Amino acid sequence: MASPEKKRREKTAGNPAGSPTRIPEVSPGVSRAPEAPAAVVQATLRPSSEAECGRVVSLAHARGVATAMAFGGPGGDRAPIFVLVMDEEDRIEGLVDELRGQLPELPISLAREELVLAAPPDFLRGGAHREKPFGLTAHQAGWVFAGGTMGGAARILLESAAVSLTPAGIAAGVGYAAFPWGTLGVNVLGSFLIAIVATLIVERYVEERTRLLWMVGFLGSFTTFSNLVSQTAFGWADHSPPVGTLYLGTSLVSGLAAVLLGLWLTRRAIRWA
Repeated sequence: MASPEKKRREKTAGNPAGSPTRIPEVSPGVSRAPEAPAAVVQATLRPSSEAECGRVVSLAHARGVATAMAFGGPGGDRAPIFVLVMDEEDRIEGLVDELRGQLPELPISLAREELVLAAPPDFLRGGAHREKPFGLTAHQAGWVFAGGTMGGAARILLESAAVSLTPAGIAAGVGYAAFPWGTLGVNVLGSFLIAIVATLIVERYVEERTRLLWMVGFLGSFTTFSNLVSQTAFGWADHSPPVGTLYLGTSLVSGLAAVLLGLWLTRRAIRWA
């Protein structure tokens, strides 16, 4: 007859074969300390809107809950939204009581699970996190340098092409200098691409090499805030203040619109994938 301890470590996973799933034995030197929680509680909530989802996640973070994660179910734009929170029983009970007071119609389900292994014992409070010392390796710097070289070259090519496409009389006069639409186009395109990459980093895993090469290196060098400021000041002081103001305003509004468009399109593509 199996001992109670052995029964506690064997649980059926519900697979077709019905074979038991064994929870690994505690590694040598790793044991559950007295301060480790005996159980954790998982609460699954279904907010009715993204705004309500934001309220739930913000409240969970404000109350110091170990984890709060929002995700969408299948169904495209009409997919249900779920929020999953997990922590020790007392913290979850306090959070649920507060949510019921603020959002009485919020559907909530609770599941309590025995904690068999806690290594380190304070893992719910971030004990497993080990901060890396700040530094930049030669390998990382190489990817940033490679991306920056390509981004800077691409920007120069596009700006030179814009000057060559400008009618000769205007380019030779003050027209292009007062309103350098090549730099405007580069910054708007860069803002659009940055929104795409940033959304993928947040909502999908993007490896470090890709982030350093494209986000930090290429797009950081492709876009140019310094040119925007200097060209605005030059156009304002040496040409026409209204035209300089128009150039700056167009750059800011167009850049923001490009970011919002990139964010929307990327999220749509992720849902379709």
